[in-house]
Amino acid sequence: MPFKPALHSLLLSSLLVLNACSGGGAPAAGASVSDMIVAAKADPATTMFQDLHGHGFDLSVFAGKKVFLNYWATWCAPCIREIPAIASAAAALGPEKYVFLLASDEAPDTISAFLAERGFAGNFIKLNGYFGSHGIDAVPSSLLYDEQGALVKTWGGAFEWNTPQMLAEIRSSAAR
Repeated sequence: MPFKPALHSLLLSSLLVLNACSGGGAPAAGASVSDMIVAAKADPATTMFQDLHGHGFDLSVFAGKKVFLNYWATWCAPCIREIPAIASAAAALGPEKYVFLLASDEAPDTISAFLAERGFAGNFIKLNGYFGSHGIDAVPSSLLYDEQGALVKTWGGAFEWNTPQMLAEIRSSAAR
């Protein structure tokens, strides 16, 4: 089952995308999230997401990986508090074929300035359109997709994503 981008959205490339290359062709095995997005060569006007440099993409570029998508905003205090825990969970689960994306519907310049000011790193992206137009009623909200792109779990609210209990919940949800 393909990813259902019209149903959900989140953030992805930011600081990793700063190093994105503009080469063509399919990304090599073990390619970074930035490389996968750039290789998609999609028009941001027709895609659900874009990196902070304007490269459009849909979640299907991550086929074969488990995708954790967190919707957040620069003005959302609970969102900001959970970003370090998401980064820690991404480091713990990355070797297990997980991709963690953090999506905001704000302008790329706003997101980039916020990240630079706060010193956050991760796969920050821009949602094309507004949260509500994609069925996101509140931030933070997080979604988990399996390797085939099927939505397997949603969480509303902020969590300590890097605790043993939450890491176990993410793993067990993805295994269904």
